[in-house]
Amino acid sequence: MKLIGVDVDGTLVNSKRVITERTREALISAMKAGHKVVIVTGRPTAGARNLAEALEFDKYGGLISSFNGGAITDFATGKVLANHEMDHDIAVEMIKLAKDLPLETMVPYMDTVFSPKIGPYTEGEARTLRMEAKEVEDLDQTIDFPVNKILFAADPDLIDEPTSKIKERFGDLTEQVKSARFYYEVMPMGLSKGNSLLEIAKIFNIDQKDIIAFGDEMNDETMIEAAGVGVAMGNAVSKIKEIADYVTLTNDEDGIAYYLDKFIL
Repeated sequence: MKLIGVDVDGTLVNSKRVITERTREALISAMKAGHKVVIVTGRPTAGARNLAEALEFDKYGGLISSFNGGAITDFATGKVLANHEMDHDIAVEMIKLAKDLPLETMVPYMDTVFSPKIGPYTEGEARTLRMEAKEVEDLDQTIDFPVNKILFAADPDLIDEPTSKIKERFGDLTEQVKSARFYYEVMPMGLSKGNSLLEIAKIFNIDQKDIIAFGDEMNDETMIEAAGVGVAMGNAVSKIKEIADYVTLTNDEDGIAYYLDKFIL
């Protein structure tokens, strides 16, 4: 049995943000053949629900690793196999610090994206994830739910300076990654997509050499490295291509299906 981990944006979905029929069929065929498929994403669990439905995870036992490894869910049963939360005091402090920085702050929970001030990035993220965006101005004072991840967003040319302050203050206490040119994600210490795949492999007694991971961005680095075979998409950033064991076609050329057809199916 192989454990097949697939990133979402730039990997599982094409540039139109849809799963093509060929990619869908290849992943379903892999599950029918007895392999375990997991969507590994920075998105909240609710934000990956439509993708899991499209891949018929309820029928074939697929998993969702959300929040960059913060939670692992068996989609068919809804059972949470693992859940990692951020220290609440750290989350509160971070939201408070970000209020004075030129950043949009997003805290996803259940079906809602909470933000002290909703802007275009928050609106876009909620729309993409099919979640509700809710503005709570005093979020740092009123947050009363567990936090798996905090997402910061800003113009790509302006994001590095304010997020460096987040890194400076909380870098030793959390895991931080730039997941896109305009997104900066903060998770509990020790979390990564790579560690999540290793955690899933342990649960299902799958050898590390039997892990295959597909990704394209820097937040996929850990799972490309952790996998027995790390596969970079043809559209991946150069660093991911450098560390990958194999470079497949782009997400607009069914890169996942190309690899699975060639080596697994």
